[in-house]
Amino acid sequence: MTLEEYLTPDPSLRAPRQEPDVLLDALPSLASRPISLHSAISVHGWDFFGGRKVWYEAELELNFALLAAMRPDVAEVAEQPSAVTYVDDDGRERRHTFDFQLKLTTGTIGLVAVKPAALVEHTGIGRTVELIAEQMPPSRADWVLLFTDLDLSPIDLFNAQVVHHARRDPWPEDDAALAQLLSRLKGETTIGELVTASRLGGYGFDAVVRAIAAGKLRLLEYGMLDDNCLVVAPRRKRKA
Repeated sequence: MTLEEYLTPDPSLRAPRQEPDVLLDALPSLASRPISLHSAISVHGWDFFGGRKVWYEAELELNFALLAAMRPDVAEVAEQPSAVTYVDDDGRERRHTFDFQLKLTTGTIGLVAVKPAALVEHTGIGRTVELIAEQMPPSRADWVLLFTDLDLSPIDLFNAQVVHHARRDPWPEDDAALAQLLSRLKGETTIGELVTASRLGGYGFDAVVRAIAAGKLRLLEYGMLDDNCLVVAPRRKRKA
């Protein structure tokens, strides 16, 4: 390495951005009950989704939230919604609190129970979800879902984590620079080639990921969002 190369600034390292004089508080959690952070058997914590604090009481719950937030048709992720009332197989009235409530861009609302597959039979959560689905009034929710680790694809989880990381630290100027590059894009290319062409270093990777999440790029085939991933600009609609 020459002295000139050694002294050349690394494009993947930037000086911290100037913070505004007033920092707005994050939107509060929508949970219907307090979430405890103390547990000897599971991971508890919180993260930000859409500028709102969302709590989780198990790693699987965090993974589901990441997957849900990655979907373009999900407008809001809320944890621990208010309990629903249902009648069990013995005719007893019971209450159940789902782990998440999702609001879709279509306006529909869904409730999701998250449980490790190994515990589904033991806890009876599968039957509980079935009964609630049969009895749920449309005014409360449009659908219910049971999500387990068997529904979790390693590729989807990796991509959800990558998208979440890229969205947490937005750089509008990077997105604008990439948009100029994409306006001239013809045919397929790879994420790595776009990053190199952007001259944004590691920040270019996050900008490309945000473009994919926003629908400004699409994947040519299902796979992990890495440098070798093939992407193409979506087809532009012809003007009438």
